[in-house]
This record gives sequence, C-alpha cells and structure tokens, in this order.
Amino acid sequence: MGIIVQFGAGNVGRGHIGHIFSRAGYKVVFADVDDELISSLRKSGYYIVRLIGNSIREEVVDNFEIYHIEKDREILTGYLSQADIISTAVGPNIYLSLAPIIAEGIKGHVPAPVNVIACENFYRSTERLKGEIFRYLSPLPDWLGFPNVEIGRIVPPSKRGELTVSVEDYNEFLIEKSAFVGPPLNIDGLEFIDRFDLFWKRKIYTLNMGHAILGYLGYLKGYINVSQAIRDEWIRGVLIEAFNEVKELLLKLGLDNKDIDGYLETLLKRFVNENLGDTVYRVGRDPIRKLGPEDRLVGPALECDKNGLHYDNLAIGIAGALLFDYPEDKMASELQSKIKKDGLDNVLEEICKISPQSNLGIKIKEQYDSLRRLFGR
Repeated sequence: MGIIVQFGAGNVGRGHIGHIFSRAGYKVVFADVDDELISSLRKSGYYIVRLIGNSIREEVVDNFEIYHIEKDREILTGYLSQADIISTAVGPNIYLSLAPIIAEGIKGHVPAPVNVIACENFYRSTERLKGEIFRYLSPLPDWLGFPNVEIGRIVPPSKRGELTVSVEDYNEFLIEKSAFVGPPLNIDGLEFIDRFDLFWKRKIYTLNMGHAILGYLGYLKGYINVSQAIRDEWIRGVLIEAFNEVKELLLKLGLDNKDIDGYLETLLKRFVNENLGDTVYRVGRDPIRKLGPEDRLVGPALECDKNGLHYDNLAIGIAGALLFDYPEDKMASELQSKIKKDGLDNVLEEICKISPQSNLGIKIKEQYDSLRRLFGR
C-alpha cells in the first residue's frame, strides 16, 4: 500500500504507529539508535503488540525493516525518498535533531504527496519540526504536508530489550485535516479532524490532566498504580471535579457536549484498567515540563481563570505536582531543589507563568500548604 518511515522504535513507535500502519498494509521502516534493540528486532523478524482491555489479545507485526539512524543513513534516505508518511516518536527533546536527515531524504523524493507527522506529546509539534526542516529544505514543496497529530493510546513502559509491547486496546489518532496533503487515509484508527486545537486541548486537558492528578495525588498517598489511585475516594472525587471544571472550559471554547461527555466517561473506564499496570511514577515523571503554562494542569487552570470559571480542583493537581519528590526522577529532584532554593513564588512565576499574587496563584499556594500538612511533606 505504501511506506512509512518511523523514527523511534520504542513503545509508541512500535506499539501505536507501527502497529496501526502495518495492520493497514504499509511497509514500516523503523529508524533508531539503540543497537541492542535494532539487532534483536532484525534477528526476530517480528514483534508482538499486546492489546490490553477488559481482556488481553496479541497481534504480530512482521512487515517492517529497521535501521540505525547514523550507521544506515544512506539506506534511510533512500526510503525517505519513497515514503508516503514520515513519522517521529522519539521525545520532545530529540525530534528536532532529525530535521537534516528528513530534509535530505525529501530532496530526492519524486513530486508526490508526502506527509510528515511528529507524534510527540506537546502542542503543534509537527509545526515546530516543519520550521526546523525549512532550514535545510527551502522552499518546501507544495506536495509536502505537515499536519499536527494527537495520539491518545496509553502505552505503559516495558522492560528494556523486551520486544513485546503492551498497549491499551484503544485507538485515538487524530490528524489535522487542513494541513494534510493528498486524500485522507482510510485507515482504521486514524481520524481526520477540523478544529485541531480544540481536540488537542480536549486530550491534554482531560487524558493528560487526569493522569497527572492520579499520578501526583496517588504518589502522595503511597499508591503504585494508576488503577489503585482512581479507586481512592478522595482522589477520584478531585479527578471528577477537575473533569467538570475542564468540561465547562471546553464548552466555552467551542466543543459540543457530544464531543465531551462520552469521552470523559470512557476515560474513567480506561484509567481503572488494572491490566495496564500503569504507574503513578510514569504519569508523574518530569513535573517541570508538566507544570508548563500550556501543559495539562496549568494550561486549563489559566484558561479557566481567564474565562471566569472554577479551577479549585485543577489547583489541587498543580499543588500535588509541586510536591512530587520521587527520588528516581531527575526532574522531580530538580524541581524540589528549585523550590527550596528560590521559593514557591518564583517557581510559580518562572515555570508555570502564574503570578503568585493572582487568585490562581494564591489558591495553588493554599492547596500546596494544605497537602504538605496532610501528607507530612
């Protein structure tokens, strides 16, 4: 059917992107830098996607090749010059460094629709990659598309070197329709949407926000798994009320009830799935990034404040994030050191872009002090 070059053969690359496109008949060409993983996948010739819902089923993916980004550059640029889709899932701190090799491959491409998608979990990541590729390929051809995407399948971490990827048996892969070049793809699991920004906010302000609340409050209460945290009466109550706060915001921003209510009900069922084994440490990791002004907790809280809406429970979530001191998370330790050295007001101002004297800032500080007393921090 076609070729997709997927940069990143990790859990998301194999378990979500590679899985969906392989199932649709695409030849999947993985590109990675992990020699051990590359060798294992080449030797095996297949990997298993374990789909976890109320029951567990497995699917085999074997229509792929895998190459080293540096050592096999010539082979990769050859595939890039034939690709229909070029995708990244390597992390927000790395993916822009792929621009030179992507540009090099596209230079040799025949004039036919190609779409680059950055499946990185932050706002309009494809647009940022487009700007970086433009530095190496100018002008950009009109047959080259850069649609933003949003993916919402939960992919818990797996053990290093393990070829089987465990993922949630749920598909959410939204593509910005207006920026896609060529006819929309008829692939199970993909949905082409208008009003991308609104649907992005729906995902970040509900799925990611919900995970954050369960992670940070679950950590404070000593839980290990997300499914344990959501069964806690207090945590579940905070989560549901935070959902209600975000629902009012999304309605005000222009989404319809039909796009929200069922989505929130489904999220609660997804969070309670014990089979996933998702941990509070995974969903809480890197609190500095997750406390950013456009991210899962502070983003909706700022917008609620701006629109005159309630944000009490979002403030509890933000306070929980500020208290996340998991010692094995480097960013958590850095955050705690920063609070100790510079004070909470400075952290709110510098990281969250929240004025400590604003109503939102005051509310967060009240909740922070309350949680510290409650949990002896």
